[in-house]
Amino acid sequence: MKFVLQYGPRELDLPDGRFVIGRADGAGLTLDDPLVSRHHAAIDVAGGVATLVDLDSRNGVRVNGKKVTRERVLVPGDRIGIGSHELVFARPQAEPAAQTLVQAPTLRMTTFGLIGMLADKALALGRGDEAERLLAPQLEHLLADVERGKKHDPAQIDRACEYALKIASATGNAAWIDSVFRFYRAAGRLCPSAIVDELYAVARKVKQPNVDALRAYLAAIRERELGPADRFLVSRLEGLERSLG
Repeated sequence: MKFVLQYGPRELDLPDGRFVIGRADGAGLTLDDPLVSRHHAAIDVAGGVATLVDLDSRNGVRVNGKKVTRERVLVPGDRIGIGSHELVFARPQAEPAAQTLVQAPTLRMTTFGLIGMLADKALALGRGDEAERLLAPQLEHLLADVERGKKHDPAQIDRACEYALKIASATGNAAWIDSVFRFYRAAGRLCPSAIVDELYAVARKVKQPNVDALRAYLAAIRERELGPADRFLVSRLEGLERSLG
């Protein structure tokens, strides 16, 4: 008897043996979520029976909204909650192989996924504090990774900085502006022009912005060999420094 784990339109095979879910790169399903432990949970499949096991995770595991104390036998249709993610335990659907990811040994979900959608909704409703509460753990976790030298997709860092600026604008918390400069300094990149534009707009909305992070970032960027377009962006950041100082 075969089972699969569904995440939205995706399906991942659950072969006989142990299938681990967590933040660790070696997990069968890797979830980039600070609410998820490195080895959060496992599904043990043997003799046509699948058992969900909580691997002493920090935030626990839920099935159909109820916390699993240690382990639980799964039945098709069970909804498994891990961090901010919901997975569905099911039987394989009769679909062409090209529409599934059953061959993939590891599936990595995007950092902001469901939490990003919820935060966008909160921001649209003017609930900046709620968006900050949702996104702060993910943004802080990602920033810590980047500052430790872990490589990340530049688009992911840009997205993180967009969210940081949205939160700063909605809450007036200047620390989120600082985080933008810390992100790009750690990544060794110049802020994209769209981020610079937004920095100018948001800086006017926060109280007592701190320019130390911007000055440290500019000092690091000036050590690079810059082309004309880069020098223009640096000049704009220097103008922002003067306006904030």
